[in-house]
Amino acid sequence: MNRRSIIVPLMSAILLLTFACTQQKEESSCCKTDSSPVTEPLPVSDNSLYLLTSDWETERNDVKKLEAYHGKVVVASMFFSNCASACPRITADMKNIEAGLSPEEQKKVQFLLITMDIKRDTPGQMKKYAADHQLKDNWELIRSDQSATMEMANVLGVRIQPTEGGGFDHSNIIHILNPEGELVYQQMGLNVDPQQSLLEIRKLL
Repeated sequence: MNRRSIIVPLMSAILLLTFACTQQKEESSCCKTDSSPVTEPLPVSDNSLYLLTSDWETERNDVKKLEAYHGKVVVASMFFSNCASACPRITADMKNIEAGLSPEEQKKVQFLLITMDIKRDTPGQMKKYAADHQLKDNWELIRSDQSATMEMANVLGVRIQPTEGGGFDHSNIIHILNPEGELVYQQMGLNVDPQQSLLEIRKLL
């Protein structure tokens, strides 16, 4: 058998094997599933606000549970829209905190107003309050039933006392929650310098 009779079949076999491997690789590539790791949700501790199972209605007519805010730093306060004195000041203090954050930091922070006036603060009324105070898309106003509202007040340490005429005497507190829903800082009072709140927020970002 001469050398050519050996080389030709050998070359043919190599080419056939190369084609088969290439075809197998292409088939494997086209049908490959994404094996990238799935991001696990952040853990929720026993001290998390997100363990509360109540439903909350927003000014946009959405209904959600508190765990919807899981993963974000939350700056929250209890209020009611017909409040003529303290609540607009609380909102202004929250806006001062917002103004102290950079645009990138603001994207990671949820501002939340929780009404204690469950009868009058309908989604439409809360939406009007948001418009009147020029609140941005990273703000949300929510309401629930009496039981959930009082549970929220107790968890946050907010004192609420109904008054004649449908108003409320209440604590003036801004609450900062970490991404797990744990209360990490409270800004007490009105017209408070926001620097400590900003420091606490940046620790969490």
